[in-house]
Amino acid sequence: MVTVLVAAALVGIALVGSGYWALWQSRSTAEEAFMPAPLIVFPERKPLAEFILVDDEKGVFDLKSLESRWSFIFFGFMYCPDICPTTLYDLSQVKREIGAQGISESDIQFVFISVDPARDKAAQIQQYVQYFDPGFLGATGSIGQLTNLTRQLGAPFRAEPETATNVYEVTHSSAVYLVDPLGQYAGIISPPFVASEVAAQFSQLYRNNQRSQLALNR
Repeated sequence: MVTVLVAAALVGIALVGSGYWALWQSRSTAEEAFMPAPLIVFPERKPLAEFILVDDEKGVFDLKSLESRWSFIFFGFMYCPDICPTTLYDLSQVKREIGAQGISESDIQFVFISVDPARDKAAQIQQYVQYFDPGFLGATGSIGQLTNLTRQLGAPFRAEPETATNVYEVTHSSAVYLVDPLGQYAGIISPPFVASEVAAQFSQLYRNNQRSQLALNR
């Protein structure tokens, strides 16, 4: 089942990607000058409250799982036909570009959280995300557990009523949420994602954060 979903996802990426390329080609230089920066960094970071989800690796994915590294969090679902696979592919490119900036992979993590727990199970989610990058993490939880986290990040979601065929849509945010190594909500990344731009902005934020920490420790 996971293989079928990934195959469909790859087709979706190809179709959406061709659309992005056509759009990119049609943009004028003047239009590009007004394109907003993809990563918006908050002037004040918001500490996240405790939450509990489940993953296939440790069994529990909670606030402690976000400590000691920067976390890129994306909410979606495995049956998502276009936005989710496209975003996961884009994030794999962001991860590669961040590595090219000299930032260690141990300092960052990318987490896909399914907001469709009725169909997506932790083990399946982990298999799914690893098609995009072996280092990606997958997690989910009950609707109540998910809502506890999504409300803190301002990432609403809503599942349509289930049908007899178990085919339904889930409405969710297309943004990626950035949490710092202290478990604080630090910024938001809005599509479309240009990997090099996101990586350059994050690299600057990462190094500024390092300098601030060094100054505090003196």
